Amino acid sequence: MKLGVYLINLDSSTERLAQADAELKKYGVEYQRISAVDGRQLNIKEFPLYNSIRSNSYTGRDLIGSEIGCYLSHKKALETFVNSDADLGLILEDDLHLNEKFKIVLLETVDILKNTTNDWAVVNIAANKRKLSAPMMTIQGHDLLKAYYFPILALGLLWSKQGAKSFLASMNDIFTPIDVEIQAWACKTGLGLSIYPPIVQPSGADSDIDANTIAQKKDSLRVDRFLPKQKRLWQNKFNAMKYLYCKKVKD
Repeated sequence: MKLGVYLINLDSSTERLAQADAELKKYGVEYQRISAVDGRQLNIKEFPLYNSIRSNSYTGRDLIGSEIGCYLSHKKALETFVNSDADLGLILEDDLHLNEKFKIVLLETVDILKNTTNDWAVVNIAANKRKLSAPMMTIQGHDLLKAYYFPILALGLLWSKQGAKSFLASMNDIFTPIDVEIQAWACKTGLGLSIYPPIVQPSGADSDIDANTIAQKKDSLRVDRFLPKQKRLWQNKFNAMKYLYCKKVKD
């Protein structure tokens, strides 16, 4: 089973590329660089794929250009993987730090999942929390979990080919940050997994492809943003609890 590794990086972020490259080479990981979409100067009002009405209804605010750039960058990486001969695709953002057991846990996870392609779509390998989940097995001290409430961080995501195709097919318009959309999709389908403790962590630097400044956030937030956010979170939790309950009944 072939694993493709894809690193999202802005053309202008040469220092971050060098740091990420050093991390990956330290563990002998070959990767394909994905030129990130720089949305920081994007005028969202003139961007045809962005759905402002839906965004305000779902998130309680308008998105900002960098969030749209991050969204498009992940979509570009998914399309690259789907059009490749790789069976599994690991998509990484460049602000990463790898756990010392990164490679061995990743390869053992791939070996475990290669014969269960219908039971999962995406694995969050950078999950910093474990909510509403069920243990599958332990790999080198890291738990592989059925993540019914899928972790929201998109720093490191391992996709199955069918999972990537299915998620791409659901990406009709842009109305929410990419990590929020992946979480909602995984909670709805019940096809999300995670590894905890994470084997990929943030390096500590702010993400260039999702550089949300305080000023931009203030400009984009609506007064009534609380209710849309809570509605979204409770819908995700409801879906997660439904799958978790069904599993307990089955067991």
